Amino acid sequence: MSTKRPAIELGTVLVVGGCGFLGSHIVDQLLNFPSETDPSAALPKPEGDARFDYPKLGDRFPRCIAKVAVADVRTTNNRLPGAEYYEGDLTSTEAMLSIFRKVKPSVVIHTASAILTDKKLLYQVNVEGTRNLLEVAGGARGDWGGKCRAFVYTSSASVVHDTQSDLIHVDEDWPLVRGKLQQEYYSETKADAEEIVLKYNRTSPSAMLTCSLRPSGIFGEKDGQFMVRLLDHGLNASDSVLKMQLGENNNLFDFTYVGNVAYSHTLAAYSLLACHARLESGKGDLLDYEKVDGEAFLITNDQPVYFWDFTRASWALANRVIEPHQVWALPEWLLGPIGGVAETVMGLLGKTPKMTRRTVRYSCMTRYYSCNKAKERLGYRPIVPLEEGVARGVGYFLERWRLEGEKKGL
Repeated sequence: MSTKRPAIELGTVLVVGGCGFLGSHIVDQLLNFPSETDPSAALPKPEGDARFDYPKLGDRFPRCIAKVAVADVRTTNNRLPGAEYYEGDLTSTEAMLSIFRKVKPSVVIHTASAILTDKKLLYQVNVEGTRNLLEVAGGARGDWGGKCRAFVYTSSASVVHDTQSDLIHVDEDWPLVRGKLQQEYYSETKADAEEIVLKYNRTSPSAMLTCSLRPSGIFGEKDGQFMVRLLDHGLNASDSVLKMQLGENNNLFDFTYVGNVAYSHTLAAYSLLACHARLESGKGDLLDYEKVDGEAFLITNDQPVYFWDFTRASWALANRVIEPHQVWALPEWLLGPIGGVAETVMGLLGKTPKMTRRTVRYSCMTRYYSCNKAKERLGYRPIVPLEEGVARGVGYFLERWRLEGEKKGL
């Protein structure tokens, strides 16, 4: 029986935002995991602890054949050997044209996104920046000497969520949540940008094909948002605080390992290229239920888990074990108002409290999605199971912090 890995040929790929959390994992996968083969790019993990021993990713994911370039506003972080790096502002047409003239990509994977409190800047980067990148890639804002065939946009599962309601096995038929119903402006900008991307499908001068991916709850190595805060709390809070649980822990939640999300991007790019080649050869279009271009896809680990089970599993790997019988379940109806008071008081001081109404609701809501459409049309399957993904993410931070402590003499 052959053990040869399948290959995905993508030509020249430009990963915009490729020095960020998700973007760097996509670059790593496109380059066939230099993080596992090149000591200069190795991700730290604890040695001699069986909890953090797991099979190599490079042996399980398809082999990518691609020339890889990265565009980012700053390229000092998360650099990987084998990729070319270019600095440029996403909102600047000239900056993007300059990069495109050097790279001449056949595929653009757009992961760049701002997470800001300033609504004007958030809209400028996430929406206008995406529009600018689309029009440069599609040939509408100047000639850069090539033809981009495929454009993959990283959206968010939050575009169909109002941040308050429970979501149960939601699919792509759910409408985008906009305007007054959308309480998270970041999600509003992601929805606006996604709409622009999908409407641009086949309409550019180069007839570029586009699609959008909506990951839910991304976590893993280098996660500077969710996992780093989760572990920081788990390591530094008192035992009494860790025993406190918001809600009854009967709420299923989607957490998705970053490597699986990266995989969905390579599959989407490959599918768009195949469709483009099919159309150019005159073989005719795909049927509606087969289409990838002009479509959005929810991406999950296909393993919804109880919210606090995930949290305590992460803490346990950091040797902060909380047994179920030790938990103090605090009702949401009580904590919500307390979070509101904390927001008001801390807001007067120009600060944000650790417990807000949003964090209370987030910890107590049910929120999981169906990734069946991605399975059927992209051939997506989560390669890394949830338990392994948690070990990878936790192990990365534990070892990184240990090494940083050694350097400081702690």
